[in-house]
Amino acid sequence: MEKKSRRNKMKSIESLVCLARAVENQHTTIDLQNETSVYGFIEEVDCDMNITMCDVTFTDANGKRFSSDKLFLKSRLIRYIHLPPNMDVFTSMREVIKKTFPPKIKTSSYSFKKKKIAAKHEKLKKEVQSMKETLKRQ
Repeated sequence: MEKKSRRNKMKSIESLVCLARAVENQHTTIDLQNETSVYGFIEEVDCDMNITMCDVTFTDANGKRFSSDKLFLKSRLIRYIHLPPNMDVFTSMREVIKKTFPPKIKTSSYSFKKKKIAAKHEKLKKEVQSMKETLKRQ
């Protein structure tokens, strides 16, 4: 598994690599430059669009089929990646981008100034409450 630096993440979402990542963990067909095709389960797509597949059926230009447990494809050998017909391209690309860069949840840490203001605010609340109670009694 590759080290996923910010540069690699940006490289993968600024190109069509994010579309190839959308078919990760699915069975699909990939056509290669030398008129052959590969069908199998895509395990991983890295930022350079190198693909790791498992349970592969390799079909050469003459139609002969060969099976393999694992296969690694360099990006320069890939001509086409067949997308499943039920896949919406734009939503799947958005999902890949959200997985790559999940939204950050801000944790609020109080500075000394904020703590002091919050303490004054609480003190004022208590004073107002006590004033309300004295008015009710009268």
